[in-house]
Amino acid sequence: MQKHFVVAGRDFVVLGKISKGYTSDVFLVEDKKHRQFALKAEKQKSPRVNMVEKEALNLLFVNAFGIGPRLECFDPAQRVVVMEFVDGPTFDRWLFQKKPSAKVLSAFVKEALSQAETLDRIGISHGQLAGKGRNILVRKNTPMIIDFEKASNKRRCRNQNQLRALLFENPNSAIVKRVKEILNNKKNSY
Repeated sequence: MQKHFVVAGRDFVVLGKISKGYTSDVFLVEDKKHRQFALKAEKQKSPRVNMVEKEALNLLFVNAFGIGPRLECFDPAQRVVVMEFVDGPTFDRWLFQKKPSAKVLSAFVKEALSQAETLDRIGISHGQLAGKGRNILVRKNTPMIIDFEKASNKRRCRNQNQLRALLFENPNSAIVKRVKEILNNKKNSY
């Protein structure tokens, strides 16, 4: 594992690996002022084209609307993006391990759907909000949508629909069952 990166003239020391993906790894890094960031490094054998540029430009755009981790810097030559470190679990872990109250979960759902609606309105299709909820981190009971490398302004936007499916619609999903259990099977007005 690489021990440090120099990105946009700034030195970042690697503190550890946060996650490992098919095309990239994410590291917890620290700058000289001891501020922590997430550094996403594309793997050498990645089949993606312009992954770093796509992630950086998408983040820069959605950050203007208060969505996603704040972009710090990036370097296409090194194939790395440095962004705000979101200290919190993935949505699925938060839902099952932290066991939020109905009030907390309801507020979380409203905010997540609001962010998805904003993405739809500004024409950015995240494309990966359904599934297991791993592209949403939870910091202080608030959603943070992450992983914008595959986001597009060319696809039809269905962010709200994908999020509703994740939370309420898949009858075989443990997430849907848990959300309904916490919200006491009340009809959702989301």
